[in-house]
Amino acid sequence: MKFDEFTIGDIYKTNEVITDKNDMMEYAEKYDPQYFHLDEEAAKESPFGSLIASGFYSMNAVWANFIRMDVLGRDCLGGLGIDEIKWKVPVRPNDTLVGEYTITDKRLLSDKQRGIVSLGVSIKNQEKQEVLTVKTKILLAV
Repeated sequence: MKFDEFTIGDIYKTNEVITDKNDMMEYAEKYDPQYFHLDEEAAKESPFGSLIASGFYSMNAVWANFIRMDVLGRDCLGGLGIDEIKWKVPVRPNDTLVGEYTITDKRLLSDKQRGIVSLGVSIKNQEKQEVLTVKTKILLAV
């Protein structure tokens, strides 16, 4: 969607994403090789009491679902960064995650050809617990 089509307060809700233990562990092996992401036995002795997903895995699994919704489409000119990430509740194998992407701000750039849309992201599990939040900005064509 083009910058002009977004309105502050718009909410885009993803489909459910079910976390898969093997996917979680493959991701962790490659990108976040901490024991509580990789070793089920050692994870039992961690503060979490069991295997948990990398926070980045959780964020990216739902982000991929949002991108497949094609809300941003070809008008997306790229991300401008993440202002904040908060991991609140551990994500475990077979959790069901749903993301809500809310337009929190938008600003037209001086060239009048591009704009910045701010997104507030809330990802919740099957218990309706917020597992993580993200604040990010996207550059879009007008």
